[in-house]
Amino acid sequence: MNEELLKLYKKGYKKALDKLIENNIGIIKKIAIKYNGINRELELDDLIQEGILGLIVAANKYDFNNKKKAKFITFAVFYIDRYLHSCVNGRSSKEIGNNKLFSSCTSLNMPIGEEGETGELGDFIEGVDYGFENVEEKIYLHKLRIDLEGAMIDFNKLEEREVLKYRYGWNTSPMSLNEIGEIFNMSGNRIRNIEGRALAKLRNSRWAIKNIKEFAELGYIDKFYLDIFRERGIEV
Repeated sequence: MNEELLKLYKKGYKKALDKLIENNIGIIKKIAIKYNGINRELELDDLIQEGILGLIVAANKYDFNNKKKAKFITFAVFYIDRYLHSCVNGRSSKEIGNNKLFSSCTSLNMPIGEEGETGELGDFIEGVDYGFENVEEKIYLHKLRIDLEGAMIDFNKLEEREVLKYRYGWNTSPMSLNEIGEIFNMSGNRIRNIEGRALAKLRNSRWAIKNIKEFAELGYIDKFYLDIFRERGIEV
């Protein structure tokens, strides 16, 4: 239904955009609710309107001729979330203090990139909060987050990155498998499979293998993954 409406919109039928928004307003509200309260100056209705803007941008940017295109809803969720994240942060680069860089030894996400081609990573890195006093460690983790985002560009598809982003709460609080499934119109088990596939790609990425020793020395890696790398003959 989304794709059919989008094709009509791109052919010049402007009312098709209204119908596209109507069909996806429930998804926009679900995402907006996750951001509600982060910025006390914004009401939920403000966030919903910002989410609608994200959907409209996605509709204008979506390219049916792209052989690697994701489903429209996946593409749209990226822009809806992106606009909401910018909105609650005053469109600045300020980090939300209560958000965790990672959540447990399987965390990650945060989209970057202009056309929805973003990246994320985490799985084997211990959960760390930005609320500590060690400035050097904070700087290191900020750089690590940027590096993870770059790795995700190379190793995860957009659908995988968006699932991970919501699963581990990169910008908001973490969401359950069923909550994410409601956004993407999938079952919780399907979301679990996508999550597992995405994390497996990241665990086996060149980036992970290259940096495993440094993570181990700093204490940001789980023993389970240390054993995996040692089995491969990689000393850490």
